[in-house]
Amino acid sequence: MARCWRKTNLEVHHIDKKDGNGIENAKVLCQQCHEATRTYGLEGNSPHAFTQETKDKALRNAGYQCECTRIGNCH
Repeated sequence: MARCWRKTNLEVHHIDKKDGNGIENAKVLCQQCHEATRTYGLEGNSPHAFTQETKDKALRNAGYQCECTRIGNCH
């Protein structure tokens, strides 16, 4: 499966805004892939921000690279 190659401007995205702020609900995306998600920027109940510890762990787990694996060009 193809993976986005970006390693800069990384953000930690909530996979599901209702599933909390644990590492299991965190996905690392570059800014462009994050903005391309269906929920980015939607008004409503935003989840609480991840702790810095969770962000750091998510980045380490992702190898400091975007985890987007959408088919085709993700940008």
